[in-house]
Amino acid sequence: MSHTARPPVYVTEAELERLSDLAYAVQGREPAADTLIEELARARVSPAGEVPLDVVRMHDRVSFQYDGARYEDFSLVYPYEANIEAKRISVLTQVGAMLIGLRVGDMMTWMGSDGRDHSLEVLDVSHS
Repeated sequence: MSHTARPPVYVTEAELERLSDLAYAVQGREPAADTLIEELARARVSPAGEVPLDVVRMHDRVSFQYDGARYEDFSLVYPYEANIEAKRISVLTQVGAMLIGLRVGDMMTWMGSDGRDHSLEVLDVSHS
């Protein structure tokens, strides 16, 4: 699998502040905190009303493909709200950290901490 350039990440000023605070607070204890920090560092920050409508934001419902498997209608949530059986995925998981700020149609690949290549594609977003 070739590693492509990562697509732009879009977040609001408020999301950037809250997610950065969260990631730095658990850095060293949560493996995906570094991924979230890295993704936020390259984010295009906008006022709330100026983020494109097809961007994955907190509490949105998102359908995506991860490593060839399709995941339908998951919510991207804060860690205390996470419940995989209820289709609520934490932003502090590898997949959650990669989803935040992507647009429908965005695709990315990366090598995970497990040494394997992973891929993610955003298929659909609906706002809560």
